[in-house]
Amino acid sequence: MRKNLGKLHISAFCLLLILLFTGCSAFQTAPVQKSTVTMGSAVTVKLYSDNPETANTQAQAVLDAVSALDTKVLSKSVATSELSRLNASESPETLTKVSPELFSSLWETKEIYSRSESKASLASGVLTELWGIDTEDFRVPTDREITAAKALCSDETVTLTEDGCVAFQKGQKLNLGSVGKGIACDKAAAVLAENGFSSEKSGAVISVGGSLALVGSPEKGERFTVGVRNPFGAQTEYFATLKTDACFLSTSGSYEKKFEQNGTVYHHLLDLTTGYPAKTDLCAVTVKAKTGLQSDALSTLCFLLGQEKSLPILQEYNAEAVFVYTDKSVFATSGIYHDLQLTDSGFTLEAI
Repeated sequence: MRKNLGKLHISAFCLLLILLFTGCSAFQTAPVQKSTVTMGSAVTVKLYSDNPETANTQAQAVLDAVSALDTKVLSKSVATSELSRLNASESPETLTKVSPELFSSLWETKEIYSRSESKASLASGVLTELWGIDTEDFRVPTDREITAAKALCSDETVTLTEDGCVAFQKGQKLNLGSVGKGIACDKAAAVLAENGFSSEKSGAVISVGGSLALVGSPEKGERFTVGVRNPFGAQTEYFATLKTDACFLSTSGSYEKKFEQNGTVYHHLLDLTTGYPAKTDLCAVTVKAKTGLQSDALSTLCFLLGQEKSLPILQEYNAEAVFVYTDKSVFATSGIYHDLQLTDSGFTLEAI
């Protein structure tokens, strides 16, 4: 009998891995907050502004844009999305022109995952479907199924041309699930700017599952304070707080989606070189980066590669990371270490 330990309840904030705390006394009105559910996660927009009517319009524009991004562009499961239609093509090996929005997401994801030692891939769709990760109908595949799926997960057979065309091997399925929430954060920040939101005068917090976009500041001259979720506690518990300026944050953790079968617990972060969930002493990695896509992709990459191999890649992208281990030891890169404050005495913190 299989027991699902990680079932998503999308009416609640089950994938919020980072909880936000801000003090916004500089604004004379309460923050405008709006939420929806898309990408299998709760999406929340919180705007701090002296003009609540305008902020309400801006917040709704963000929610509409993120929902449209999923259903029209990024989703692998919604038949109407551009990516889903691309995967369903009868001749995927023929170069196909795609939208600039989809193409840029595919290009950068492939570029970042090219550093993963083949542990992560843009073409991971067949394997993630095999494990039921996208549908929550979790199962442990047979070795034979995994071997066949692994053969279709290489990005070496994925072609992206400079004029915005895509081609890949028949049977492959492109998958942006590991970066989609970060891309949504990028979209949200862009939509705010397009709708007249001033990051110099206002503050915004957009959460999409385990990814955050922090825009502007919570009050003039102040920094955001976020609580980093305790991987061993309830969804509302955190083990540390992080002071930060505007940025993008994403967390990848083995506790997000998991299930048990025959006494073994399996998580959703697959190592494509084995076809199984990654075996590691890490339980979570949080990455701070200049874009949402980078923070999302790099958090996955760091989890799969481990701390030592991740450091040069983080430096290349001018990103920072917090590595949390199963023994509750925490290691933070030098650019984020002094902004991280433990709030749970059961954890230890060191700089790297």
